[in-house]
Amino acid sequence: MTGPLKDPSPEQIPFGKVCDSETDPGTHTPGSVATNLVDLLHRECLRIEGFGSRFTLHAQQLREMEHRLAEGRFHLAVLGQVKRGKSTLINAILGEDILPSSVIPLTAIPTFIHYGEERSLRVRYKDNRPDTVMKGEPSSWMRKQLIGFVSEISNPKNEKGILQVEISHPAPMLRDVVLIDTPGIGSTFRHNTEATLNFLPQCDAAFFIISADPPITDVELEFLKTIRSKIGSVFFILNKVDYLAPDEQETAINFYHDVLVTSAGIEPSVKIFPISAKNGLRAREECNPKLWEESGLLGVIDHLVLFLAREKIWVLQEAIARKALDLFHDILLQLQLEIRSLELPLAELDRRLILFDTKVSEAEQQRIHAHDILAGDRNRVRDLLEARVNEQREPLTLHLQRIAENAMAGAPEMPELAAREAVAAAIPSLFEHELGEMTERIAAQSTVRLSGHQRRATELIESVRKTASELFEIPYHAPEGGQGYEMVRKPSWVSYTWENSFSPVSGEFIEKILPVGMRERRARNRLKGQISQLVTHNFENLRWQTLQNIESSFRKFRTDLDTNLAQTINATHDAIRTARILRSEQSDRISGTITLLQARIQQIDDTIKQLKSMQEVHGEDPLS
Repeated sequence: MTGPLKDPSPEQIPFGKVCDSETDPGTHTPGSVATNLVDLLHRECLRIEGFGSRFTLHAQQLREMEHRLAEGRFHLAVLGQVKRGKSTLINAILGEDILPSSVIPLTAIPTFIHYGEERSLRVRYKDNRPDTVMKGEPSSWMRKQLIGFVSEISNPKNEKGILQVEISHPAPMLRDVVLIDTPGIGSTFRHNTEATLNFLPQCDAAFFIISADPPITDVELEFLKTIRSKIGSVFFILNKVDYLAPDEQETAINFYHDVLVTSAGIEPSVKIFPISAKNGLRAREECNPKLWEESGLLGVIDHLVLFLAREKIWVLQEAIARKALDLFHDILLQLQLEIRSLELPLAELDRRLILFDTKVSEAEQQRIHAHDILAGDRNRVRDLLEARVNEQREPLTLHLQRIAENAMAGAPEMPELAAREAVAAAIPSLFEHELGEMTERIAAQSTVRLSGHQRRATELIESVRKTASELFEIPYHAPEGGQGYEMVRKPSWVSYTWENSFSPVSGEFIEKILPVGMRERRARNRLKGQISQLVTHNFENLRWQTLQNIESSFRKFRTDLDTNLAQTINATHDAIRTARILRSEQSDRISGTITLLQARIQQIDDTIKQLKSMQEVHGEDPLS
């Protein structure tokens, strides 16, 4: 699951230290450089807004990049059965006892923990109720508030209808990592486990917590077999090793390694981190470096940080830096076009503008053709959805009928009631699982098809820029941001309500006088009809949700294509026309305008140099 990693340099990991006050401002961590890039994008966004209204979309795109980088923290899910020490581990990472432990029965609600200057709590609901937001200190206050929402005592079976809880906390590690405490694996309701599986592909990696006592269970092993294809990297944590002697620790690690490889199909290179979350939390609370290292958490944080640097932050930063460079070069093109238009004779300027308009007409025809192809691909993805629904309707119906038959056979006194209860209990997990399978298949098909459209759209837009560069004899800068299509989404927990209630039973009084065999046949026929109705209803719900995702993805792509092409054409036209109007009406201001434009060009050049220098800080320039 995780590849071989070299040991990081301790000075590169300021938030791996035991005390939050121990910082090293001279080091360049992934987060510090990403923060600098956020600051640069924010500054340039404000500056470019001052260039004039025709650069409004450029500023908006910079702001989107800024937000993408700021929100692009590493999303780490924490997985495990109850009583494995998930909450204690997260508390140790945060440095204080905030999350309630499994000693208190907890409701299956995910908790998102992200960075914030102040401690705060946000509760999101399944319905349209506004979020509940609370702020306060210290950690004991936070813990008390959480118990009111996530414990079975205060919120039995989640009767308050809470979707998820979000915590803001000033722990330094959260500048780069969002921790997600997920519902316990193998909980009373199996659909909670299925919901966790559907959520995992949105995350970057996961901690999977096992413990020295009790041993790993079949439920955990089955879960691990399933997640191999759901998430790229899993870090295995063996908790509660403080209960073991040193030789017992080695035996336990070897045992769990063999179990993971042979029974769960995990790669033999898997590494297991032995820790004591309890001692780690105590070390943070007491600011005890020796105990922090002995707890094993220093090694876990070090390993994770190096993984972050390689697999997430650098990649995201590089991608956004490349896109920002493309945007800055486009701004340069517009500024240079305006200067060139101010310098050319009017007759020559009008001739070149006519040639450019010819290219614009060609691009418009290609855009219409691209829309037609896009609509065809959207319909093909929708057809795949319909095929999947039709393909799975009968097998799921038969599966539920078998569940009903088995329940009736096991409860001869009240067979129909037993069948209804068994089917009702099975439906949520069955359809959560089907939702995950369908979403994964449709998302893959959408990405493949939209990637091809993205390449063609980029080529179309660049053909317009290149024509403008050639017509006005301005150096052309080919894009560096790449042409791959990316379905960007911030991890979010989605809760669906599956229909599992049966229609009222009719004819009960008449059936009491019928022979037993006839009553059972009538009950089976009635159940078959109602199961068929439930399957149809739930598939329609599932189909509708998936269809909305398809429409949203293709609609956004079409809108982005139209917006980006129009922006390129309009910006070029505006640059030329602005210069032409100035020359016609205020020829005495031409010299001053050229001087101002040259100053703006110098500012953008300086920004490009600064952006590239940020990458060179780490000894390698990925933009070169």
